[in-house]
Amino acid sequence: MSIQNNDLIDLIQSTFSVDQYKSKIGDDKNVVVLAFEVKDADPAKDLSQFIETGHDTIDVDVSPGPDKDGNYKVFVELQRNSKLFDSIDNILKDITRIDESANNFMFNAYKSDMPSNWNRQNFESSVYSSSYDYEMATNPKAQEISERIKFLNKY
Repeated sequence: MSIQNNDLIDLIQSTFSVDQYKSKIGDDKNVVVLAFEVKDADPAKDLSQFIETGHDTIDVDVSPGPDKDGNYKVFVELQRNSKLFDSIDNILKDITRIDESANNFMFNAYKSDMPSNWNRQNFESSVYSSSYDYEMATNPKAQEISERIKFLNKY
């Protein structure tokens, strides 16, 4: 079974999440988890296979059951690196091929409540694409050590 143009039309939500879920495979400082909401289990499985076969992902998985609105989540784990924006952007372009209604993408990033328009500027201001930046932002211990090193370097 292969997905054709617009096979999943009106089934994929245009707002997705970046870095709001924990990786089940790797360390969060090295892995970013995307989550797409899809109406129904079969289209979610189709999207999962579609992303897995066409993109360099660490893992792609579908939630075991629907959320309160009956949607299934498709979790996509990607390497946290300097190519992250382009990797996600390519996935979104491909999603638009199988669901042309899913465009004007918006995303919720780590610790954000309001979705932002999908573009490089919004992405770079809200998502950590380096393990070091992620660690500094999310790990108080790492911040403390970094501050100590800066302090000691002054001597």
